[in-house]
Amino acid sequence: MSTDLRKRKITYTIILTSDSPAANYRRMHIKTGALAVVSFVVFVAVICYAVYTTITMGGYIERNARQLEQIVQMKAENETLTAEKESLAGKISSLEETLSRKEEQEHELVAAHEENYIPRGFPMSGAAQIKEEDTTADNGGEETEEEENELKVEANKDWKELIFVAAEGTKVVATAPGTVKEVREAEGEVSYVIIDHGNGYVTTYRNLGSPIVEEGSQVVKGVALFLVGEDNTETGYSIRKDDEYVDPLEMIEIKG
Repeated sequence: MSTDLRKRKITYTIILTSDSPAANYRRMHIKTGALAVVSFVVFVAVICYAVYTTITMGGYIERNARQLEQIVQMKAENETLTAEKESLAGKISSLEETLSRKEEQEHELVAAHEENYIPRGFPMSGAAQIKEEDTTADNGGEETEEEENELKVEANKDWKELIFVAAEGTKVVATAPGTVKEVREAEGEVSYVIIDHGNGYVTTYRNLGSPIVEEGSQVVKGVALFLVGEDNTETGYSIRKDDEYVDPLEMIEIKG
């Protein structure tokens, strides 16, 4: 009898019941081996799930750490860029201020340059008188034959021209810097020099002498154009602004 007890296999019974009075109940017999297999499978599944969860959580934690590191790095870069932006804004403001000052200086230089090229100078190197209109004929006077044939520098009223009378040795001079646009010297005619000052102003100097400048040459204010001698004491002077004649007396600055 003891031998039979050692050989008997242990089984487990699972009884399934219902709360309903009319329901039957069922019995399920599970052997020890099957239960061990099921338990092992469940254990392995739990271990696998735990390992999977650990790996997944580890990756999540690692990714989260990397993201936090990137966020910190981006914040630092943003702060650096903000500081650089503020620095650049200050430099731009300084450059704009410097540029504005330079533009003002350039405008002042241009204005001074243009002012220097306006013909405000006196057309003679020394003292000279403005010749009044010849009223001999209007007063009933008569000119001699010699005076009638004498070549003169007569004022052109349409040009608002002035006639300056100066002593021998005086020079006819340019009233502002410019370029000699035209020179004419012909026997029996009044010679002239025309200077273009490059800003709309053009001056004309007429004299009975010989011009001492060449066409196309650059001249400065005060350079000699004619040398006044015994026979060419009179000089005609006129000014044009944008092809309109202006009164030289409104332009000439007499100093002293």
